[in-house]
Amino acid sequence: MGDSHGGGRRVFSRTHSQAMVYTQRQSYIVLLAAALLFCIAGSARGLVLHPGGEPNLATWTDRPSDNVVGRWGHTACCVAVSRNCVVTTRHQAGSLNTQVEIAGGRYSVSDIWEHETADLRLARLYGANLTDFVELFEGRFEAGRQVVIGGFGAASGALLENHGVVYGYDWDSSSPAKLRWGTNRIERTEDNKSLEELVSDVVIADFDGLGEGKSTVYECTVGGHDSGGGWFVKTAGDWRLAGLSRAIDVHFEQGHENDPNYSLWQAWFRDRGNPGAARPDYLDAVRISSYAGWIKQRIPAVRPGDLTGDDLVDMSDLVVFGHYWGSRECRYPDWCAGADSEPDGDIDWRDMVEFSNNWLEPEEGY
Repeated sequence: MGDSHGGGRRVFSRTHSQAMVYTQRQSYIVLLAAALLFCIAGSARGLVLHPGGEPNLATWTDRPSDNVVGRWGHTACCVAVSRNCVVTTRHQAGSLNTQVEIAGGRYSVSDIWEHETADLRLARLYGANLTDFVELFEGRFEAGRQVVIGGFGAASGALLENHGVVYGYDWDSSSPAKLRWGTNRIERTEDNKSLEELVSDVVIADFDGLGEGKSTVYECTVGGHDSGGGWFVKTAGDWRLAGLSRAIDVHFEQGHENDPNYSLWQAWFRDRGNPGAARPDYLDAVRISSYAGWIKQRIPAVRPGDLTGDDLVDMSDLVVFGHYWGSRECRYPDWCAGADSEPDGDIDWRDMVEFSNNWLEPEEGY
């Protein structure tokens, strides 16, 4: 359990100048086909929600900031965990050519670390100074907790009906990319969950019908391209990252069960053959509490005074520092874009001394 799963390695780096699909059937060929569902190219809206339970984001404010979830290339999602780093799953492609869109910005990747066994990747973004990011959930008591899930993947499409009873939805991958939010509840955890060569601790939920089972008010499941999106829990008033979307059930055309050539892009909450019976889809996420230490050990330090994310403290940073000078409203997590270096809530002479100590210093050590 935990960080004993592997030390990981930095697999890509450059200098300053430069949800697979899950099925409980253990057929190898099914797993091979299922891997395509989250890795195929294309853009879509995020999360499959019941239309009658879809949130009004203008009034539903008890959720993480939109700025903490981004797009990893065009096929997956990621979550900001520091001023300059995001985490995502590693079953989708990833390289220094990957472009990350987050918080209204577009960034190149300057470093990538991949866990040796788990479906987990940490990436540093060149020039990023993100003001919204989340801490990691490090508790080991996720079961029973409600989570808020965010993603840019496939959304609810056409209704799936049998004898006039709705049992699920097609995935709609035709709309422009859009971040969507929903809720679910963690049912249980499981250690060492394998999908091909990747072995991860996971948190597990299911997709209940509204008002059925343990459904939540904005009950959702994940779809294609939601891999790497965040599962968030609220702890002591702050949203923390508890999981990264990794896997969901796979369905097949009738008469072709377990045949990857007949996979369906669908989400079910009832049984197709007998829609009077509940059959909530399985979904899971990489369990962050198992890997929090691994992630924190590898997040690169940000030089005090580097307020623009370019690994240098210069005039561009002085402009930002001057903007916040005298402020007494600096708060977690951004602390006035990092200008409050102590941090203690205000920008004063002690912060100026720290800023000055790094003026035009080379980037070595950061």
